[in-house]
Amino acid sequence: GDVCPGVGGRLIIVGDVHGCLHELRELLAKASFDKQLDKLILVGDLVHKGPSSADVVRFARKLGALAVRGNHDDQLLEAKYRVGRYTNGVEKYQYRHLLDELDHVDITWLQELPLSISLPWLPLLVVHAGLVPGVDLAEQKFKDLLWMRDVAPREGGGWQALEKRAPGGRAWAEAWAGPQHVVFGHDAKRKLQQAAFATGLDTGCCYGFHLTALVVDPDDLQKRSLVQVKAACEYAAPDSKKTG
Repeated sequence: GDVCPGVGGRLIIVGDVHGCLHELRELLAKASFDKQLDKLILVGDLVHKGPSSADVVRFARKLGALAVRGNHDDQLLEAKYRVGRYTNGVEKYQYRHLLDELDHVDITWLQELPLSISLPWLPLLVVHAGLVPGVDLAEQKFKDLLWMRDVAPREGGGWQALEKRAPGGRAWAEAWAGPQHVVFGHDAKRKLQQAAFATGLDTGCCYGFHLTALVVDPDDLQKRSLVQVKAACEYAAPDSKKTG
């Protein structure tokens, strides 16, 4: 695939960074990332919780990274444009300093991140939170792509997306039957998920756990491996109500 800048390059797909620039740099070094050859892909939630959100955005831009929009990136954009939950002001937005730290180019870059990245020849899909099995990509709901973690059977067939665990629900990745292999983040509580056709990479770096990358041969999905680094410290307390 021509997605990599150089011959012999690899896809380095990284879980939720959440402002943890130190760990992102360490992870890329451990994976022997080469900007001339490899392509960095981020599963979203570049910002919030960790100490260096603005620097993570600029670092990703500088490396020519691909990324999808996560729910926290979306929250920052809502605050910036005073829409959604911040229509009446940003007093309740706890990361107001980012609105000054990120310049117009940074905000535009975040705003233009797609909701999914498709590498159909592998076949590989990257989304932030998940996909509802049996629903075409173009028909997936914005909210589900950014927020879902589980699915439950619908009466009459099919699946219902759930943000949180509920009776009768299960991890959406376990229900996903392919054919695309989906790489995603968002579900820090479950940590690393390795299902038949899905890999969940949110391993809770901002909560003091790990930052994880899936390293993929751009011509052969079977040639893939995991690389992981430990967080330097706990940057945020895992609030059971707000994890993800």
